[in-house]
Amino acid sequence: MSSTELRPDLRLAPTGRIRFHEHPERRRTERLMARIRQEAQLRNPPIVAEMPSGDFLLLDGANRVSAFAALDYSHVPVQVVDYGHESIQLKGWHHLLLDGRALGLRQVYGALPGVTVRAARREQLTQLLEFRQVFAVLVDEAAQCWGLFPSPEGAGIDIHRRIATLNGVIDAYEGQSKLERIKLADYTQLPQVIRGVDHQVALFPVLTKEELLLLAMERVMIPTGITRHLIPGRALAINLDLAFLTALPDEAAKVNHFNGYVNQLELEGRIRFYEESVFIMNE
Repeated sequence: MSSTELRPDLRLAPTGRIRFHEHPERRRTERLMARIRQEAQLRNPPIVAEMPSGDFLLLDGANRVSAFAALDYSHVPVQVVDYGHESIQLKGWHHLLLDGRALGLRQVYGALPGVTVRAARREQLTQLLEFRQVFAVLVDEAAQCWGLFPSPEGAGIDIHRRIATLNGVIDAYEGQSKLERIKLADYTQLPQVIRGVDHQVALFPVLTKEELLLLAMERVMIPTGITRHLIPGRALAINLDLAFLTALPDEAAKVNHFNGYVNQLELEGRIRFYEESVFIMNE
């Protein structure tokens, strides 16, 4: 049995020492703030990795940490993982825009610097995205695909140019259209919901772990909601009451309280490792 199966590495991290790799999503953060104010409880701890500087790189939970910071909590309960381990994989999200048609995104994207928007066939999407030949692909309400190609034609796309362009791509609809993050196993099989009158989809190439670490070290944040990590042994349902974070006088007392809570969970046999994949309906 591995250490992951014995007990997750749960710690109390200073809020200011948690380094974001992506921008949070405002609407999700606001919903979480309202819930935390009402419940004063954390259900699932954000997941971080230690950095050489002593800071923590946030892998999952940007909206939770943003809510904690906005609510002036001094510390955040987190789960610490080894980001270099091969079992931790970096995948991607795509965005289903529920009100996308009204935004005129194809015209907006055509005006972005260094971008040319051209029609793309459905059967081209795998090559364009997996070989990262485009910044993104827009699928409009008629299910027509439009690739955002670098301009001039044949120009390379380094990681910094990619992130700068993706910021413009997502800024064009973030906060202006309801969106859902979606996964696609096959780019030729787009979800049927795209047939909705106003629905559009934004598809993105996937970053690598090395690129994400480089950007984090340079303090360059990526746009909201395009990365997702597959992390075995994820700690869920910690259901921690947060009153101690404001009631206790100093960091040492807060850490002792938190460690005592986790130790008590273990003593009561409430920390259990399940190998099965699960569906979680939460935040």
